[in-house]
Amino acid sequence: MLQLQKHRFYLAVSCLMLTSFLFCSCQKEETSPPPRPKVRSQSSGKGQVAVKKEEPKIDYNKAIAVLETEKGTIEIDLLYDIAPKTVENFAKKVKGRRYNEAKFYRVEPKLLIQAGAPVFQAEELPIESSDRKHVRGTVAMAKEPGASVSSATDFYICLTELALDEEYSVFGMVVKGMSVADKIVQDDKITLATLRTQE
Repeated sequence: MLQLQKHRFYLAVSCLMLTSFLFCSCQKEETSPPPRPKVRSQSSGKGQVAVKKEEPKIDYNKAIAVLETEKGTIEIDLLYDIAPKTVENFAKKVKGRRYNEAKFYRVEPKLLIQAGAPVFQAEELPIESSDRKHVRGTVAMAKEPGASVSSATDFYICLTELALDEEYSVFGMVVKGMSVADKIVQDDKITLATLRTQE
C-alpha cells in the first residue's frame, strides 16, 4: 500500500512538473511572436518625389473639341491658323472643365445655338478677324453689338449661313454632329467637353 502511495506521489509530481514546463514554454512563445510583414512607414521613402502625371499635350493645329450633349455629340475642328488666341482660350476652358454642364441658353431656330460657361465671368478677348464666312457649322465667339472685343466664354454655332463675317472671331468648324446641333433646344446642356487630336 505504501508502495502504491509513493508511486502516485511521483506520478503527481511528474505531471505537475510537466504541466509547469509546458506552461512556461507557452509563455515564452507568447512574449516573442514571430516577425510579421509591415507596411512601409512614410519616412522610409525619403528622397522619393511623387511624379505628377502630365496630361498629353494637344497640338492645336490638329485639335478637335468634342461636346457631349443631351442630344448627342458635336465635334469641332479648331482653326488655330486663323484664331490662335481664341483657340488657346477655348481649349484652356475645355481642359479646365468650364463647359461641363453649360447650357445652350440662346437658341434661334434654324439660325444659331449659343452656349457659355455655367458661371458667367466678364472675360474678354481681342477679335481675331479673318475672311472666313459664317456658313453652316461655323463656330465663333459671341460679343455685344458694336463691341471691339469678344466674350472669352460664350460661343455660337451657325445652323445656316449668316451675314456676320469679320465682326466676330471664327475659331472652329463643326466636322461631325450638325444633325445634333439642329436638335438642340434652349437649356439643353453640354454634359462633357473634351479635346482630342485629329486622327
